[in-house]
Amino acid sequence: MSKTLTMSFLNEEGRKATVRLNTVKEDVTELEVQSAMDVILAKNIFSSKGGDLKLKDSAVIVNRENTELSVR
Repeated sequence: MSKTLTMSFLNEEGRKATVRLNTVKEDVTELEVQSAMDVILAKNIFSSKGGDLKLKDSAVIVNRENTELSVR
């Protein structure tokens, strides 16, 4: 199973901008994600077409499970 952390922010234009991390530790906490988002905003790490990221919007962890099928 693979996990992806999707963090959404609002930029200067009020539009949503998303940052995705494909490698997420098994026991990541909500507090750790909130803290990471705070650091991204405080250090102005990313920008978007609509300008700098200004506000946290949402975060979600997506779990994906792959099932290999034998088709021979």
